[in-house]
Amino acid sequence: MRKLKYMTGFVAAVLLATSCKKDDIEPPVDTTKLPRTMAAFIQNNYDLSLLSMALQKTGLLDSLALPGSATFFAPDNNAFAAIGIGSIAAINGMNTDSLRNQLRYHLLRNRYFVSSFPSQIGYSYTSANGKPMYVSTSNLYGSGAEARQVYVNGAMVYTGAKRNIALSNGVIHLLSKPLQYNEGTVQEYITRDTSLTFFAAAMQRFNLWDGLKANSKVTVFAPDNAAFRRYGFTQDSIARMNPASYQELAFGVYPLLLQPRHIFSTDSWQIKSEQYGPNGIYFGNYVVTPDYAYNGNNNTDQANVSVLYLDVSGFYQPNDKGPAQANYKGGAARGADHLTANGIVHVIDDLLFYPELLKK
Repeated sequence: MRKLKYMTGFVAAVLLATSCKKDDIEPPVDTTKLPRTMAAFIQNNYDLSLLSMALQKTGLLDSLALPGSATFFAPDNNAFAAIGIGSIAAINGMNTDSLRNQLRYHLLRNRYFVSSFPSQIGYSYTSANGKPMYVSTSNLYGSGAEARQVYVNGAMVYTGAKRNIALSNGVIHLLSKPLQYNEGTVQEYITRDTSLTFFAAAMQRFNLWDGLKANSKVTVFAPDNAAFRRYGFTQDSIARMNPASYQELAFGVYPLLLQPRHIFSTDSWQIKSEQYGPNGIYFGNYVVTPDYAYNGNNNTDQANVSVLYLDVSGFYQPNDKGPAQANYKGGAARGADHLTANGIVHVIDDLLFYPELLKK
């Protein structure tokens, strides 16, 4: 069975004077009886110094000091660094309104411990900024409710003392990468990304473009321009392709044939196998799986999209009509899990099938 994969790796930014003592991120199981708020906990933890600065910049730190009951998913310094925000200067250079909106997206009304989340894929909550947030949980290895795996929009909730941090006005769970929500549709997201112009041209040529706007629960694995160029494609050559000459899977694989699928990079362990074989999305004898695995010993992860096929002997083998796997562009933190109003975009660095091998 495939490994599951996910996030980080980073050198933490240095912040605040050494004379100011910081907590270890190893809080008591329950601190609700102490006069300590979520704001105080964040402000006094070195591993959350970038988050603290972002909250101060946007005026939200004071909100997390108010009485109430809430849940905050807190990206640690490693999480910010994984998307290229590894310093105070980077935080200060961000647009304040946009940053405030994204930080509010990490907040839920009411207190949710890990055991409160249903054991299923993509359970939807409404965040404090009014946008949907999706939580996937599983007792994959038969662990107890508080120890099970939890992912939010494809971001891993750390285990052990970095989850279920109970405070006077809420609970905090530390995340392996910041959450994001992108306004507009999948089609609009792809249009805005200048590294996906070849992909957009292919979707238009193969009559898949309109579905990226009109359909709901669209999941797209979009090869970047460099991937197309690697195999000799140009905008002109894509425009001259005859869709009738190719099997549907040649380009239909990328938006998963526009089937209603809502799949984050960490959901492979939650995708129910449609036949006897590996978990994944099946297309005849082929199965596409977003693989993810996290190594807690050295705080590293692996994430990619793999393709297998069922051979004549009934065994699953690496893809015979393309690469065995494609990686997320810039790593999973940057390339995967771009949530939009009608779906999810994952930017990958290779084609999943060689089109010439899928000619009719």
